[in-house]
Amino acid sequence: MRIIKPAAFITLILAIILLLALYPRQVLLIVAYGLTIIYIAWGIYHVAILAAGVKKPLNPGSTPRSYPTISLIIPARDEPILSRTIEVCVNNVEYPLDRKEIIVVTEDPIGERIATWYAQVYPGRVLPLIRREYFPTKPSALNDSLALCKGDVIGIVDVEDVPDADTFLKVASAIENHALDSVQAILRIINESDNWITRIFSMEYAGWFRVMLNGRSRLGFFTPLGGTGNYIRRSAISEVGRWDPLNLAEDAEITVRFYLSGRKVVVIDARHWEEAPTTFRAWLRQRTRWFRGWTQSLEKYARILLRPSIIRRLGLIKSMSIISMLIAPIMVVLNWVAYSLTILWLLEYLGIASTSLTANLFPWWAILPLAFNAIYYYTWIKGAMLEGMGAAKALIKYLPHMIFYMNFMMPLAAIRAFYQEIFKEVFWEKTKHVGRGVKWTTTEKPS
Repeated sequence: MRIIKPAAFITLILAIILLLALYPRQVLLIVAYGLTIIYIAWGIYHVAILAAGVKKPLNPGSTPRSYPTISLIIPARDEPILSRTIEVCVNNVEYPLDRKEIIVVTEDPIGERIATWYAQVYPGRVLPLIRREYFPTKPSALNDSLALCKGDVIGIVDVEDVPDADTFLKVASAIENHALDSVQAILRIINESDNWITRIFSMEYAGWFRVMLNGRSRLGFFTPLGGTGNYIRRSAISEVGRWDPLNLAEDAEITVRFYLSGRKVVVIDARHWEEAPTTFRAWLRQRTRWFRGWTQSLEKYARILLRPSIIRRLGLIKSMSIISMLIAPIMVVLNWVAYSLTILWLLEYLGIASTSLTANLFPWWAILPLAFNAIYYYTWIKGAMLEGMGAAKALIKYLPHMIFYMNFMMPLAAIRAFYQEIFKEVFWEKTKHVGRGVKWTTTEKPS
C-alpha cells in the first residue's frame, strides 16, 4: 500500500500536467464550471445547516430517571496537568461518586506516577492502565481501556478538559430520559485570550460545535463526535467494533459506523472547556492529524457510501452528509485552485500575462469560493455570539485573521495531511498542553 499510494499520486500529477499541456482551455473550462457546481451545492447545504444550528441545542435536563455508571477514559501521554483533570472529574463535576469511575491510560513515567497516586487516593474510583507494549495512537489506548470500564456509559475526556459542573447529570438525562446512544457536549476554548490563533480557534470551535454540529444533529445528518466530550453507551461501541486504532480521527471514523448502523449522535447543551494550541506549529500539527484522519475515513468509506443499497437505506442527502464532512480537507485546498484561476484571468485581462487561456471563461464564478468562506466566517461569529464570547461589533474586527486562517492555514494543513497519508506510515503528532486557566477552573465552576 505504501508503494501503491505514491505511485498513484505521481501518475495522477503527470496526467494532469499532460492534459494541461495538450488541452489547456478545455481543462480550465472543466475546472471553472466544476468548481462552480461544487461551491453552489456546498453553500446551499451549509446554509440549511446554519439555519438549523442557530436554534438551541437539546437541553436534556439534569435529573435523570436513573444514574448509570459512567466510565471516563482519560488518555494521557507526557501530561503534567493530568492531576488537574482527575481532580475536576472526581470533585468538581456533580454526579454520585459511586456511579463514576476514571480510567487513566498512559505509557510514560509522569502519567504512571500521577495515575498510581490517584488510584490510592480514590481507590476503586481511579484505575490506572499502564501500557508497556502498545501502538502509539489515541484510539489504540481507548480500545485497551475499554476492558477496565465497568460503566454502561463510556465518556472520553481529553487531559486538558474541564467539564461543566452539570455535564454528567445532563449526559445521564440524555441517555436515560431520551433513550440516546451517544451524545456530544459542546467544546469551548478556555484560553481564547492568549493570542490571535487561540481567539480564532475559539470562534471556529463555537461555530463548529454550537452551530454546525448542532444543525447537523437537529436535521438528522451525520454528526461526528468531537474526540472529547463524547459519551456513548458501551454496548454501541462494542456492536460497531470499537475504535479503529490506525485512524487519526477516531471520533469521526467510529461515528460513520454508528450512522451506518442506524445510530445517531445528538449535540446536547453541556460543555467541556479545553485548551487551544498557542503557536502556529502546534496548531498545524493538530490540524494535520485531524485532516489526515478524515482523509483516511474517506478512503475507507467512500465506496461503501456510494453503493446504491446504502443510498437507498440512508437516503441520498444523509449519505452525502457523511461525505460532505470527510471531503473538507479537499474543499479548503480547492480554494487555492479557484483563486489561482481567478488570478490568471485577472493577469490576462489586464494584459500582464500574454496568454489567453481564460478568455470567455465567465470570471464571475470566482466569487463563489469567497461566498462559501463567508458562510464560515458568519458561522464562527454567530457561534461566538451564541456562546457569549462578545457582540458582533467586537468580533468582526477579527475578519482579517479569519481570512488568513481559512485561506492559508487550513489549506496548508490539508496539503500536509495529504502528503503524510501518501508518503508516511501512520503516526500520532501529539498536541502539547500546558494547562491554561488551571486556577480559574479549579477554584470556580464554569457557568
